[in-house]
Amino acid sequence: MNNKFQYRLSNELKKEIAKNLIDILCGDVKISEPTRIFISNWILTGPDEKRKAFYDVWEIVLKNYLPTKRPILFRSCERISKNSKIKSFTGRIECAKRFCKGKGSLIICDTKESLRFEEELYKIGSYKNTFYPLVDVLLKAKRSGKSGFSQRILNDYIKEDEYIMRFEYDNIYTLKWTR
Repeated sequence: MNNKFQYRLSNELKKEIAKNLIDILCGDVKISEPTRIFISNWILTGPDEKRKAFYDVWEIVLKNYLPTKRPILFRSCERISKNSKIKSFTGRIECAKRFCKGKGSLIICDTKESLRFEEELYKIGSYKNTFYPLVDVLLKAKRSGKSGFSQRILNDYIKEDEYIMRFEYDNIYTLKWTR
């Protein structure tokens, strides 16, 4: 028997969750129950447990959402992964260092630079280099007081300052951690 977490969504539910994720940051829309479950499962599953359903939703979001803020984002890893894969980044370099214990590579993305021509070259539905500030959803949920998220998620994971982004070699800089 397979003991791995199996997370599946219908195509309709993937679209509904993606739309809710976009609407949460573009307006005064509440987090729907399927979206809350999606976010909680995304946060609480490890990289080996993340399945196609997660990435399908993020793919829809990233093609249709253009963020308003432009932070510097970081990711640490032992080895550089394939291009165009959706990954988690952080807005805090100390989080990136903690995740890898100071070993491997530090990936840096200047989103101001990577999104410079996004509005001019692409239309909604075909964005290429966007990211999604998951931390902003958690902050909005915490302020509302009635989000349905556990206190553990709201208190612990807001500190990780998580962003979802497609990994594109053209938009990143890589450095090696040294001691």
